[in-house]
Amino acid sequence: MPQSVIDPQPDEATSTSRIGREEVASMTHNLFSGMLGIPFNAEPQDSTDVSSRDVQATIRISGDWVAECHVLVSDELAARIASDMFGASASELSNEEILDALGEVVNMIGGNAKGMVDLDCDLSLPCVGRFLGELPASAMKLDFDCAGMPLTVAMLEK
Repeated sequence: MPQSVIDPQPDEATSTSRIGREEVASMTHNLFSGMLGIPFNAEPQDSTDVSSRDVQATIRISGDWVAECHVLVSDELAARIASDMFGASASELSNEEILDALGEVVNMIGGNAKGMVDLDCDLSLPCVGRFLGELPASAMKLDFDCAGMPLTVAMLEK
């Protein structure tokens, strides 16, 4: 089994071959602040109850490294992301377009994580749907402030 590439311990030192909290925060910040132009605080917030999130997007990484990346947001933030991504007001967007935008967000974060690992891996298609209120306890979970709304990114190595 390959060495763990996700650092679930916030105070554990991160080697250059591992994806840690700082790398996830940086990837997420670059996506939201840089690419989408959405105000984003890259400093992880105090852990919050994810049951307030309405929508979850998940992508799986398989091959020599097996992992999952989850992005969890409220309906309001999902609409804001889609609005900024497509350059349209939220009222002009269909529910499918809103879910597609969140799928693209998890695809970009998962793709960046995959690219940081020097192993032969593939990405699945994103799966986006209603969030049921649970993440595995072993997942590395980071909560951020995105446009004044909570956003959670979780990484889980299998």
